Amino acid sequence: MQVVCCQKQRCSTFEVGEDVATGKSVMGRYMCGMLFAYLLLPTLPAVAGEDGLHALPVSAVQEESLDGQQGASLFLPIGAEVALAAFWSGSDLLIVADRPVTSLVHNFTGQGIFADTDVTVLEYATVLRVHVPSHPHIALHKKLDGWLLEQLPKGDTGSVRAAPPAVMMPEAVLFPQKQSGHVISFPDPTTGARLLITPSVMETGYRSSYRAIGYGVRDSAQGIVVAADSSQIRLDAVADKGVFLSALGLDALPVGQGIAETVPPEGGLDWFWLGLHAAPVAILQKNWLSAKIDAEKAPPSLRWPAQVAAARAAFVAGYPADAWRLVKNMPQRSEPGGPPTGVLFLRACAALLSHDVDAAASVLTQMDGAPPELEIWHALYLMMSGANSKDASVLLARHYEQILRYPQPLRDLLLPQVINYIARYGADETALILEPLPSDGVYDLARARMQDREGNVETARVTLENLTAAADPEKAAYARADLVNFLLQHDQIAAAMAAESFQNLLDGKEGVGKLAPTARAYTSLLLSTALVQCGRARQALAVLGGLSASAQMPYDRLEAVRRQALYVLVFNTLPSGKAVSGEDGALSAEQRVHILQTQLPLLEENTSKAKLLRGYGTLLLQIGQAEAAVMAFKQAVVLTADPVARAEIQEQIVQAAFKAGNVNAAMEALEQSTVPGLPEDMAARRHYDEAHLALTKGDRAGALALLADDESDTGLELRGQLYEQGKQWADAVRVVGRLASRALPETGLLTEPQQDLAMQLATDSAAAHDADTLQRLKAWLAGRTLGKERDRQLDMLVKQTVHYSTER
Repeated sequence: MQVVCCQKQRCSTFEVGEDVATGKSVMGRYMCGMLFAYLLLPTLPAVAGEDGLHALPVSAVQEESLDGQQGASLFLPIGAEVALAAFWSGSDLLIVADRPVTSLVHNFTGQGIFADTDVTVLEYATVLRVHVPSHPHIALHKKLDGWLLEQLPKGDTGSVRAAPPAVMMPEAVLFPQKQSGHVISFPDPTTGARLLITPSVMETGYRSSYRAIGYGVRDSAQGIVVAADSSQIRLDAVADKGVFLSALGLDALPVGQGIAETVPPEGGLDWFWLGLHAAPVAILQKNWLSAKIDAEKAPPSLRWPAQVAAARAAFVAGYPADAWRLVKNMPQRSEPGGPPTGVLFLRACAALLSHDVDAAASVLTQMDGAPPELEIWHALYLMMSGANSKDASVLLARHYEQILRYPQPLRDLLLPQVINYIARYGADETALILEPLPSDGVYDLARARMQDREGNVETARVTLENLTAAADPEKAAYARADLVNFLLQHDQIAAAMAAESFQNLLDGKEGVGKLAPTARAYTSLLLSTALVQCGRARQALAVLGGLSASAQMPYDRLEAVRRQALYVLVFNTLPSGKAVSGEDGALSAEQRVHILQTQLPLLEENTSKAKLLRGYGTLLLQIGQAEAAVMAFKQAVVLTADPVARAEIQEQIVQAAFKAGNVNAAMEALEQSTVPGLPEDMAARRHYDEAHLALTKGDRAGALALLADDESDTGLELRGQLYEQGKQWADAVRVVGRLASRALPETGLLTEPQQDLAMQLATDSAAAHDADTLQRLKAWLAGRTLGKERDRQLDMLVKQTVHYSTER
């Protein structure tokens, strides 16, 4: 079948594969290069409430039936605008919201079979854990002011509709899903696998699992959940289309239908929409001037088409700013179906190369499902907008040959930016695509970086030193910044000296005058890195506060420096492993907490942030904010993959919860920290936590039973506290005395904890009327002081107890 689109170009309908669940044929169509996929499936009758607001009648919370198989429900009062996903992880049902819902932490309790719940609020999501080992048949239904979780009867297959099937596409898988929230990622609590979760504001229906190379789709009652085995796998939620799964890598995994069919170099939609054609530069210049005159002379009714034609001529001739000026302001009159896609694409590309990145965003931010030859412009957008440098450099490298085939004026615009970016930020395997570099002087900075990558350290240094004297002041400024950074990375200068040099560059004291904005931004990023390395983390954060992501400063590089600065503040340790000195080293715990409260929310939520959250929680405990520490530790648990590390953090939650008086939180953390094969020291600490919990709940006998055979210092200390609480003074003297015999030295001054222990034994002995133990303790101290007030108390206890014994 052939159709004619608004660009007067024939578009084809073709088979794109088959649905993975049903095996039915799936057809797609390129219309102006944008893919529209649809399923050849029978039309389904409309279901009442399919708008998602009243999928089932609103009803009060029901009681569980006697057989426990139906009737239980749980209402989530989170509002109608929150997107949800829900899936099983081991014995737990995880319900994930696409935003922080703090009200669930304090004003929410489960009930019935959904009684065992736990809420963790992250910066950009909320995770509700419902412990239901029986795995009942469930459904999530949207209501006017929240969501309703319901247990369905066994065998009930009619109450929950199936999610639309996934569609296999070239190099992608499309999951049709309306009103998706942002993609949320954290490790599976049970398996540690990297989960990619896309919730939805609308009811999605139940999605069945399947496995593929590099990933697996999980069973989900709501939303889309993918377990990514490969780091290449990614999910992107695209408005009005759905959720696209793809693989990003130089040698990408065969996702969907695998590699898309290649088009002739000059036959792709990029050439057609941008007006590209192979011709000598002089001819392209002549065409541009002619088209410009035609546009100026065109009558009003034909002016816009003439301006579009002139914009294409300007673009291919290497004048994107002129192209953007011609098409920036589109006519006010509306066209059927909106402006032609090709014109929108031309406008976006012209805006991008004219450094109006925001104007290009609506078209170039997400191009999932578009023909592969357009992906290079998505990659260029990622580069210029300051997106993740790993993603951008890989995409640019994959389409490097495509740039080389562009007409010379456009190639000369793109190639220096792309080569310098990949040489600066690409991984080693990505940068190999650049070899051999063109011989032009515009690539000298990239050449120095490539020489350094290849191990030609001295050659790279000489190249940079020569470039510091370049006639182009911007090139010289970049060279000076790169040279200082080179010397720092190769331990040829100290970090403090590097920071001073970068600051001098910014102040115009290095003979290069005022820096261009791009060179200034790049130098500021390097300055912040040097400041962190010499322990001036607060200054580094102040510098970062004035920077925003760009091609010179990709956001992941900014985040890496911010994360390093926060590590220095949290752990008081330099990246080199040395302790921090100076003003930052002397910061109080309160000052560190204040900085972290504003800076931690700026970091992506991943395993690196989990370590910072643990340190942050420890600082909160130091300043007496135990409840806040519990929340920080809980966030760290969600972001941690390793089961033993998770158990360690759960143990920290237990200690913080005890200090906060939150017995429920301590009990939940203890339950969740049960991990096979725990190290011996962790297993022992967990044993003590169980005893402490029993004591907190008033079960002193249970706590003593847990510690009956424990002769460790911690075990004796806990048993002593238990006997003291029960006023079993003789038993308290027995266990505290054993602890004192180990901890109190025969000679030398006593530390504060040792003095406390001596007074504890004295007090217990006095309460037990044990004069012998008191006198032995007095003799063991042999005149060593416990402090003036304690010495007086000890003498009084000895006299009173001896007198009492004599009287008896």
